[in-house]
Amino acid sequence: MNFVYSPLAQDSASSDNEDSRAVPAAGSLVPDTSLIQGARLSEAVVDLGAVAANLRVFRAHTDAALMAVVKADGYGHGAVQVARTALAHGASWLGVSFAAEALPLRAAGITVPILTFMPLPDEDLTQALLADIDLSVSAETHLDGIAACAERLGRTAEIHLKVDTGLHRNGASPTHWPALVEAAAQLEQKGVVHVRGVWSRLARPEEPEHPTTVRQLDAFDEAIRQAEAAGLSGRLLHIANSAAALAIPRAHYDLVRVGGGLYGIEPLRERDFGLKIAMTLRGRIIMTRRVDAGEGVSYEHCYHTPEASNLALLPIGYADGLPRAASGSAQVQVAGERRPIAGRIAMDTCVADVGQLEIKMGDEAVFFGPGTEGEPTVAEWATWAGTNQHEVLTRIGPRIPRRHLAADGDGPADQADAGAQGRLRVAVLFGGPGGEYDVSCASAATIVTGLSRERYAVQPVRISPDGRWIPGPADWPAGQRKAHDLVAVTPDPTVRAGADHQQALAVLAAADVVIPALHGPFGEDGTVQALMDALGVRYVGSGMAASALGMDKDATKRVLTTCGIEVAEWVVLRKGNEELTEADRTRLGLPVFVKPSRGGSSVGVSRVKSWDDFGAALEDARKWDEKVLVERSVIGREVHIAVLEQPDGSFVAGPPAETVLHEDVRDFLDYTAKYLDKKATDILVPAPLDPELTAELQRQAVEAFEILGCRGLARVDFLLRDGVEPVFNEINTFPGFSATSLYPRMWAAAGLPLPEMLDVMVEAALARVSA
Repeated sequence: MNFVYSPLAQDSASSDNEDSRAVPAAGSLVPDTSLIQGARLSEAVVDLGAVAANLRVFRAHTDAALMAVVKADGYGHGAVQVARTALAHGASWLGVSFAAEALPLRAAGITVPILTFMPLPDEDLTQALLADIDLSVSAETHLDGIAACAERLGRTAEIHLKVDTGLHRNGASPTHWPALVEAAAQLEQKGVVHVRGVWSRLARPEEPEHPTTVRQLDAFDEAIRQAEAAGLSGRLLHIANSAAALAIPRAHYDLVRVGGGLYGIEPLRERDFGLKIAMTLRGRIIMTRRVDAGEGVSYEHCYHTPEASNLALLPIGYADGLPRAASGSAQVQVAGERRPIAGRIAMDTCVADVGQLEIKMGDEAVFFGPGTEGEPTVAEWATWAGTNQHEVLTRIGPRIPRRHLAADGDGPADQADAGAQGRLRVAVLFGGPGGEYDVSCASAATIVTGLSRERYAVQPVRISPDGRWIPGPADWPAGQRKAHDLVAVTPDPTVRAGADHQQALAVLAAADVVIPALHGPFGEDGTVQALMDALGVRYVGSGMAASALGMDKDATKRVLTTCGIEVAEWVVLRKGNEELTEADRTRLGLPVFVKPSRGGSSVGVSRVKSWDDFGAALEDARKWDEKVLVERSVIGREVHIAVLEQPDGSFVAGPPAETVLHEDVRDFLDYTAKYLDKKATDILVPAPLDPELTAELQRQAVEAFEILGCRGLARVDFLLRDGVEPVFNEINTFPGFSATSLYPRMWAAAGLPLPEMLDVMVEAALARVSA
C-alpha cells in the first residue's frame, strides 16, 4: 500500500504552484493544504528552562565547578544555545569532543574555558590555540604536537593530562603516565604549555560501590600524586560525569562534567533526581487514509491493522534520527492518545495507526518529550530501540528544525545574543588581592541582587586574591545572592602565575558597563580604572587619577588643605622612617591613629594610646602599605555624607548618617566594629543634626568630591570636633555595599531604593564622556 501525497513546503511561494503537486491516488484523502501552510512539518522543541533546572540539581549536589558538556551539538539540542543557558545558570566550563566543535562556540562570543576531550592524530591545532581552547593530552605524541604548534605561534597552550584509570579507551596508561607528566612539566617550565588539569573517566559511575569504581578512584589518586611529584601540583582535577556528580562525592574533586544529565537523562538506575528532559520531538500529519481491518502497512507488511483504522503519515524517519530498531514497538501521541507506529520506520516517514480518532492533515503528533502530558518519553524510545537515551537524543538530525524556549529571565532563546537581547551587559567586578576581599564579595552580592534583570544582563567576575580574573555566568538570573553564591559561580582552583589578562580583556570588552565593586588596593586605587580607561570601557565610579588620589590619605589631605577644607593634623612615615620626632609627638598628642596611607578605611588601622604601643601599630600598618599615616585623634561625632552623580553630570548629596560607637564593646571603628560585630555600633540615618550643619556637611562633601575629581559615587566621612566643627576624615571612592554598609542605607533613607540607585549609577556612567 502506498501513500501518494504532495510535499508541503514551509513557505507559501512553493505551495501556490499547482503544477508541483502530485496527483492523489484513488481512495486517498487529501485535505486542503492551507491547514498547515507556514507551519513546521516537524520540529524539536528544546526547553532551555529544563536545562537550567537540571544544572541547579547538580549544583545542589556538589561544591565543585560545573562543566556543561555540549559535544555533538549539545547532544542534538544546539550547542550554542545550551552553552549560553548553562553559563547563565551556574556552569563555568564547557566541554566538547573535538576542537572543531569548540570553534563555533568561540565564534558565538563565548569566552569561558572550553576543553576538548579527544585529541586526533596529526591534527592542525592552530585555530584551537588561537581561540584559547584547552586541549586534552593522552600521550607524549599528542603533547609533542601541541608543543610544536604552540612554539610556532608563540603562545602557551592550555592542556589537561588524561590518565587511563581503567576505562581503556584513551588516556595515558599507568606505565606511560610518569613519562607524560615529566615531559609536560618540562614544557611548562619553558612556557610552551600550561597544565591546567588532570583528568580521567569512570567505567561504572552509576555504581559507586563497584570494585571497578573504587579501583579507578584509587588509580586516579595515585596518578595525581605522581603528577605532583613531577611538579604539577594544584591542578584542576576531574573524573566525575553526571552519575558520579550525583552519587560519588569522592569523585567530585575540583570539577564535575555534566553531560547527559544536563539534558534530563537520569544517570542512575531506579533513582529519580528530578531531572527534566529538555527536548520534545513533534511532527504534523501530512497524509491520512482509512483502511480495512487486516491491511498490511509499510515495508514488508510487518504490521496489519487489527480493525478498520485511520492511518496518519508523519514526516520523520530514520534519516531524521528515529531508530529503525524501534519499529513494531514504538508509539506516538496523537490527539492526546498514544498510538502505535504501524510497521517499519522508513527513511523519511513513518505511519501511525490512530484507530478511530478523527484526524486531519496538519494535526500534531508527539514522538517523545518529558512525559508530563502522557506522551512517550526518551527512555521509552530507548527501550523500544534497545539502546540508551543518549543515542535517541543525539541521533535527531539536522533536517529537524530546533526551536528553543528560553529559560526564565533569559530573553529570546533563538536570537544570536540570546541572554542579553535588548538589555545592557553589566559586569560586576569583585574580590581582588587587597585586604578587603571579603567585603568586596559582600558588596558585589548586594549589587548583583539589586540590578534589574529586565534592564541588564548581569555577569559577576571574581578577581582572585592572586589576581586571576574568573568570569561567572554571562547572564546570571535574578535572585537573592550572598557572597558565597558569587564565589561558587566563579570557581577556578588551578594554579597559574599572574593574572589571566586575556580573560580580563575579553570580559571588559564584552560589557556595556562595568561596576568595579572593589575595595582597597588594586580595585579602589586606580589600577583597574587605568585598565578600563585604556580599553575605552565605560564604568561606574571615579577614574584613575581621582581613585589614586582618594586612596592616598596623605595626598587627599594635602590637596584639600590647600583648598581650605579642615583636616586632622598628620605626619607621614615612609619606608625606613620608624619613629616620630619629639616635636611631632607633642604636636599630635595622644591618642593617635596609625593607618596605611594607601590602604582601605579599616584594615591595618590602630588607635595608639601609649607611645610604647606605637612600634607594633606601625608594623601592622606596614603590612598593607610602606607609607604610613599618623593622625591626630579628633574627639567628636563621626558623620558620613553620600554623594551620587546624576546622569546629567550634576552631583547630589544625601542625608547624613552617624555611626555611634559603643566604646565598652570596641575601642574605635576598626574592621571588626564595621563589618563583624553588630553590637559595636548603632547607625543613625538620618543623623540628628541641625539643618544648618547638615547643609554645611553636604556642601563640603560635594566640594571635596569635585576638588578630587571624583565621578559616579563616593562616601565622604567627617569628624565633628566638639560635635559641631566639621573635620574631613577620608573619602571612599567606591564605598561598601554589603548588608551592613552605610551607602545604600543612606540613599534608601532619602527615598532612593537600591535598584533605582544602581540605575542612576549605570546611567551616569553611560552618559559620561570618557576621561
